[in-house]
Amino acid sequence: MQHHSISHKIGRTIPWQGKDYLYFSGTAYLGMGSVPEFEEMIMAGLVQYGPNHGASRFSNVQLQVYEELEEYFAAESGAPYAALLSSGFMAGYICHSILGEICDELWPAPDAHPAILPNNLDVDINCAFGDFAQNCIKKSHTCEGKTIGILCNAVDTIKPAIHDFQWVERLSSANDYYLLIDDSHAFGIFGKGIFGTYAVWKELPVKLIVTGSLGKALATPAGVILGEAAFVAKVKNSTIFRGASPAAPGNCQAFLRADRLFFRQQQSLRENMSYVFDKIKDLQGLRFEQDFPVITFENTGFAGPLLEAGVLISSFSYPRPEDPPVDRIILSAYHRREDLDFLVDQLCQLLR
Repeated sequence: MQHHSISHKIGRTIPWQGKDYLYFSGTAYLGMGSVPEFEEMIMAGLVQYGPNHGASRFSNVQLQVYEELEEYFAAESGAPYAALLSSGFMAGYICHSILGEICDELWPAPDAHPAILPNNLDVDINCAFGDFAQNCIKKSHTCEGKTIGILCNAVDTIKPAIHDFQWVERLSSANDYYLLIDDSHAFGIFGKGIFGTYAVWKELPVKLIVTGSLGKALATPAGVILGEAAFVAKVKNSTIFRGASPAAPGNCQAFLRADRLFFRQQQSLRENMSYVFDKIKDLQGLRFEQDFPVITFENTGFAGPLLEAGVLISSFSYPRPEDPPVDRIILSAYHRREDLDFLVDQLCQLLR
């Protein structure tokens, strides 16, 4: 897929080489960058706090907004505690680093994001998630007295598939388990409001940890970790957390003030998904989940024809550079009904 270098904000359309293209890519699922009120909130935060806070969270001068966001996100997500970091990748890295120290074994799911994967773990990316779950259940009954960390995404963004974790109830009770879920693509989309899946899975017989980026649907350049007191304490006492600069405080303040906007955009996204999915449900060669705004193709080669028609979709090699490009259509709250009708019309021409 050809790269498109641009020098302006990305929205529902992209002007490139004298032509406007409908943009069905990226991870701005709620389209917050196209909400003027949200941009005004960010600007107000920048005026109050400046562009960045380059000090440790544990320096002698501390900004109250970080604890406010942690307490708010924990309460709304149903988690006991939260830790806020500057990125989702850093949040995931700290989680798997701590689990690597306290667990006897780590069992990574085939689609687990690199942020939650130690470099020395081998992952069979061709294994189906259901088979991975069954393998975990079988392995759990071959050992006892161990502490095991299970590393998973909330959603497989490539297939796509929203994962169900009820299967952990069938793990052997002879071991202790941590379940680490990366909610980067769940925050703002499914779960409890805009706050992801912690509340959905917190009654499972595991020590639940949810981590992820707030920079996708929620348009906030930060990462969060949700969990019990002991684990979050380990996070905040780690040298990485103590030594790293925190998230930009102005953006965090905007997040705290934007709940009405987030929920409004979430409703718009759901309406867009329902509209498109109903129109393409009988088309052969497409895959989608009803509650997730991504459509994939069973075969490759659709990015080029759609680009010629004026539709720019996601298309790049994943997860390895040598893999064939994965073509995906990403729906957003900023898409208008005429955008969706044009997309559906092009898909009908290509697939019928």
